[in-house]
Amino acid sequence: MFSRKKLSIAILSALSAPTAVLAADISTVEVVEKKETSQQETYGTEELTHTGNTETGQILRQLNGVDAIRMGGHGLDVQIRGQQNTQLNVILDGAEIAGGCPNRMDPPTSYAEVGSYDDVTVIKGVQSLLYGAGGTGGTILFERKAPTFEEGKPYQGEISAATGSNGLTQDLNAKVAVGSDQLYMVLQGSKKSADNYKDGNGDEVRSSYESQQGHLDLGWRPDENNEFKFSYEKSRTDDALYQGASMDAPLSDAEIKRLSYEGKNLAKNLQGLKIEAYQSNVEHVMNNFELRTPIDATKLMETPSKTETTGGKVTLTSQLGHTKLDYGVILKSEQKVASLYNRYPDPDALLFKMWPDVLTEQNSVFAESTSLFRNNQKVILGLRYDQVKAEARDVNMMATNLYTNANSDYSGKTSVEEGNLNALARYERGYDNGVNWFAGISHTTRTADATERFMNKGGAMPSMWWVGNPDLNPEKHNQIDIGVSRNTKAYDVSATAYYDQVEDYILRTKNAAGSAVYINKDATIYGLELAATYFVNHAFKTGFNAALTKGDNTTDNTNLASMTPLSGNVFAEYYTNKLYAGGRFNFATEQDEVYDVINEKTTPAWSTVDLYAGYNVNKTFALSAGVDNLFDHAYYNHINREDPVSGNLYKVNEPGRNVWAKVTARF
Repeated sequence: MFSRKKLSIAILSALSAPTAVLAADISTVEVVEKKETSQQETYGTEELTHTGNTETGQILRQLNGVDAIRMGGHGLDVQIRGQQNTQLNVILDGAEIAGGCPNRMDPPTSYAEVGSYDDVTVIKGVQSLLYGAGGTGGTILFERKAPTFEEGKPYQGEISAATGSNGLTQDLNAKVAVGSDQLYMVLQGSKKSADNYKDGNGDEVRSSYESQQGHLDLGWRPDENNEFKFSYEKSRTDDALYQGASMDAPLSDAEIKRLSYEGKNLAKNLQGLKIEAYQSNVEHVMNNFELRTPIDATKLMETPSKTETTGGKVTLTSQLGHTKLDYGVILKSEQKVASLYNRYPDPDALLFKMWPDVLTEQNSVFAESTSLFRNNQKVILGLRYDQVKAEARDVNMMATNLYTNANSDYSGKTSVEEGNLNALARYERGYDNGVNWFAGISHTTRTADATERFMNKGGAMPSMWWVGNPDLNPEKHNQIDIGVSRNTKAYDVSATAYYDQVEDYILRTKNAAGSAVYINKDATIYGLELAATYFVNHAFKTGFNAALTKGDNTTDNTNLASMTPLSGNVFAEYYTNKLYAGGRFNFATEQDEVYDVINEKTTPAWSTVDLYAGYNVNKTFALSAGVDNLFDHAYYNHINREDPVSGNLYKVNEPGRNVWAKVTARF
């Protein structure tokens, strides 16, 4: 159980300084201008942790145009511009990982411990074709940098500890690097413990979990133009409770192995070569009896599952005059196996092969040019071809019957092959007065994932079924986005608009019998993002972020589900050489544009206030503290989703007031 005495000590320690704050060398922090377009921004991970909840999806939720679905305290599922799941590419230091839960208790971001990375880059929409198949809604890159060492000091390290009053009670992270400019080793580990949190009404929300994560990097730089790196990473989450599901997850266990080589200036017409290979594995268990009392003692339902993702990428870079050309291949193979059992009375009583040994292979060739012209002009042109093969290798007669009965025109196929062409053209222009603008047009595709294509879960009545559609066509996204920004010493301001016309959008819906199924429809997704920052002086800045996304099923003239309404924040921050303090007013307007077929409900408007501060004691120690949801507001996000297993549409209340504190030591 959480110790309030420990929390009190931590908070008093943090507030014993004139004010409290960031675990960083604040003596070097200044209010600076952001020069990137609002479509792509890179954040140091310390920038993202001015909050008492460091769950990765929750942290990314703070960014303009980014939202996340909450089922419990762990594994918030990220959405960008109304798109999610495999509509987003999530790349963990060059590797991809497939979650083990068919109901997405463990999306890929749940295996990305933010404190273990150096930078997080969020790309909204399509700005490049270099990240592989899918990613029609955006890309999230988690990146680790090779360490650099001071002369005469072949080591560096950091240890941090945080605690909070509502939910996350223990957040420990440690990292140490040793070596030289030629050879280095990085060892990092983290541990988190969370109790069930209380919402703004004082009601307990099932959300507790225990997690551990660690990674080892071994790097060799024989000279300034060549670098080899091997990485091994292990993460495990135990006893995760989910208010927004009919099951909990006693176990999510994952490992990632990576090997990479990067070379520069290798030949006259070969300025770069990067080779990356990885393998990731997940074992996941969810059930309705180990961590909760089942409604029916004769229905002890459990789903063990495994996924394995193997991939590689070869990127060559050539400089041809004023044009940089990146070209190469991307290989990816993803296997998913999941089975639903009733453990009573026979523990081996198999009900359904939910993922009947699904193998999806996506192999791509790509070429993308970036040309720089006079007057700060840039032109990006890209092509990528994806060869896709998807196969359910363990389909039994029961699965065939479900596919046939749930999908009126089922062809009988259990394997599919596709060839998908992707193209991008983008123009960027900058001016001496700080004005920048861009316009992009793209055609990109996303193939159906293992769940959409081959899910196989039946029940006593059709209304209990959750069934994939092997005949789904790939989504074809035709997107236009345009943005303008201005950066000056006094202010930054930006506006971006986007429009996505989607052919064969894959819609999860209900058929006439009430079964959860997937069908192709035509759709449009469009929206607007605004941001502004005003620098009052060298120490104080204030501003706002706002985003609006809308989605229409144009075939049936209905709304798309899970579209975030107008939302954002207003903020103010004050910095000096030793300390900073800030606050955020977060908000979302009412969302009444809902998808009635799945009984999606209107979500009321809400607002919260967060306060945070930090103090750099000396070169070694830094303190930070804050309060999330200061006024203990009771609310829930609109994009909480339907549980296909139970058919319930869960609305999970967000945490109420949370007081938190953190201490960091560097050496």
